[in-house]
Amino acid sequence: MKRIGILMDDLKMRSWQKKIIQHIIEHDELELSVLIINKNKSEASNSGFFYRFFQAVDRKMFKVANDAFLIKNFVLDPKIPTIEIHGIETRFSYRFSDEDVIGIKELNLDVLIRFGFGILKGGILDAARFGVWSLHHGDNKINRGGPPGFWEVVNKESVTGVTLQRLSSDLDGGIVIDKAFTKTNFTSFNRNKNEVFWSGVELFNSALDNLARGKSETMASLNWNNKRFYSMPLYKTPLNYAAISIHLSFWIRRIKEILLESLNPPQWFLLYKFKSHNETETSIFRYKKLVPPKGYDWADPFVVKKDEEGFYMFFEELNMKTRKGYISYFYFDKVGKLINNTPRKVIEEDYHLSYPFVFKENNNFYIIPESASSGELWLYKCIKFPDEWQKEKRIFKDKPFYDATLIKHQDYYYLFGTEKVISESARDQYLFIYYSKDLMDDTWLPHPSNPIYKDVRRARPAGRIFELGGKLVRPAQIGAPKYGYGIQFNEIKILSPTTFEEIRLEQILPNWEKNLLATHTFNSVEGFTVLDAQGYINRKH
Repeated sequence: MKRIGILMDDLKMRSWQKKIIQHIIEHDELELSVLIINKNKSEASNSGFFYRFFQAVDRKMFKVANDAFLIKNFVLDPKIPTIEIHGIETRFSYRFSDEDVIGIKELNLDVLIRFGFGILKGGILDAARFGVWSLHHGDNKINRGGPPGFWEVVNKESVTGVTLQRLSSDLDGGIVIDKAFTKTNFTSFNRNKNEVFWSGVELFNSALDNLARGKSETMASLNWNNKRFYSMPLYKTPLNYAAISIHLSFWIRRIKEILLESLNPPQWFLLYKFKSHNETETSIFRYKKLVPPKGYDWADPFVVKKDEEGFYMFFEELNMKTRKGYISYFYFDKVGKLINNTPRKVIEEDYHLSYPFVFKENNNFYIIPESASSGELWLYKCIKFPDEWQKEKRIFKDKPFYDATLIKHQDYYYLFGTEKVISESARDQYLFIYYSKDLMDDTWLPHPSNPIYKDVRRARPAGRIFELGGKLVRPAQIGAPKYGYGIQFNEIKILSPTTFEEIRLEQILPNWEKNLLATHTFNSVEGFTVLDAQGYINRKH
């Protein structure tokens, strides 16, 4: 049993803190051993009036469904000991007395969690076996100081990081335990801050799970490998003039974006190219387009070849008014000539469908469409190709699973996809793998390394995993600076029920013509290659 202590300014808990405390209390191998309360009087905020004013306006206009900063009532077990501390507080640091440090050491804690007390100095940093753990809501390689989630929006950084570290005397420069990266939400400072704080909850809970499993032994000491030079500024809350300038620029940009999207909403469209001899066309500007009518998106193309008939491109067709997608297809002959100019709908449910992962197994065609909004994942079997499909096997129940991507490798089936680790987390940030010996198995086992990634730039699948030149290649979405921005190809080096390793290869980015915003699916079969892209459609010619 690992013993945890929490450093708090008071007993009022924010929603994000409550999630972490609840995780500790409900964990079989963790014990909440003590609450250490700061009895020093807290100082008033020294941020400027205009910064506070504009942030209040932002919170009012851009509300979130689950606010990470709501104060929650949380009934703690009265048996949990509470210690009140009157420390030595200065403008830039907080120190515990030697007597208090000795008393805390006698509790034999494994970890102290910092939810308060400001910048800690002195012996308290080593009072627990694995020190004091704290979240820095930013990537400490490029962003130290504060306010959290603010400067990433100002500086237009594509991702906002969160760093879990064992604190040292160096501000935001302690031992990095783990990091996560979410897409920067440029629509609102409040929304971006909320998203990064919820991301930090998963980061903390995952590290506590590792602690419980005995995977934190290497955190016991500081060494050179944890030292990193920091050459960026120490960020601070902007003063009045800077706050006015920053927020004025922000609102001008937002108004322009809103007007542009209302006048000409961007659309997802399809691209395809056929080359003989099983080659893949690598120059994207040479691809042909399939453009949807106004009010529709066409995305997530997958292609299969049916004997000598030709190629079938299955894809998501979305009605923008209803926001509900269904699965349609285009048919091409064996040299890649489009036969049906109008898509044919083949699978529709009461809920949204997308990402039609189509494949052939034992002379049968199957599709696993994404249906995360229903909370289920189904395997469909083709009854009469390509128009008749029926549900064959439910893979997951009560588990929203995004962009399920299947591969059979060394006698195992592996299913890749992203999940929300908590209800408030992002759907594109956490890659999970499940495996089974049998495609029709009732139980798919979770990979022990789950979540594989906590990074929106390489987690969510972007198409079928394929072999190329002896390499096993996994396309993944680059989910920043916007959803589905680009495609990152990764070489899988090891894939087994116990181990997963991959390295980055090259990328496809939406740069081959003007007015493009994103591209997020790639598939290729026998020289017929398909992609999608999002952009502003010019219909004048």
